Amino acid sequence: MAIIPGKKPANRTRALWWYGASLLVWWSGAILAAWHYPGGFDWLYTVVSALASQEHNPEGSIWFASALSLSMVLLWPWVTSLKNNLCTSLPTVANFAFIAFRIGIICGALLGLERLLIHDLSHWLYKGHEIIALVTFLGLYGGVFGLLVLVMFRRRIYTVPVLLITVPILAIGITQFWLYLDQRGLGWVDVRWREMGIPVWFSFAFWQWLALGFLWFGAGMLALTRIDRNV
Repeated sequence: MAIIPGKKPANRTRALWWYGASLLVWWSGAILAAWHYPGGFDWLYTVVSALASQEHNPEGSIWFASALSLSMVLLWPWVTSLKNNLCTSLPTVANFAFIAFRIGIICGALLGLERLLIHDLSHWLYKGHEIIALVTFLGLYGGVFGLLVLVMFRRRIYTVPVLLITVPILAIGITQFWLYLDQRGLGWVDVRWREMGIPVWFSFAFWQWLALGFLWFGAGMLALTRIDRNV
């Protein structure tokens, strides 16, 4: 397959710029929201959604909710650039990963708007907030993981990011299942767990933050990817 000179490098450059802008916005919003969190934000025992909660973070929620929506908007052209860069060299199944990406981005933007405009969507729609958050996570995670696995078969070095984004998900499943069987009285993870001496590796929040960090790392690896059919 012929490749137009300069086309792929240009697409990669655009992908990197959009990815960098989205990354900067997301983490800047998270840090600013944590800065305003009442009593200080415990990154190991407090879940991500608390940053955008008007109830738990009345002064700082606007920072993270706004950043979440804006970062998702910036990810849309990143996915477009990524698709133009990769889809001539990856199998057709890659399109399903990009569809998952798009769904995750749309739901992520809606999730930020929901936190900005509505105090608690679940009061109006049963489990509404949880459903949007879950679809956001599954879409973004499925998109990154799916593409990394496909790319891994061309470049073995991508085995590392695949493993990195897989480990937190497995850890969440194992630890939460163990807590369900043996420690049901603990309730939902919060800062009280630290005071009770619950090890950090049982904290859903700890693994959730790791999962997000590795997710951004995996997305960055995709933005740097250069593959053609001859590799």
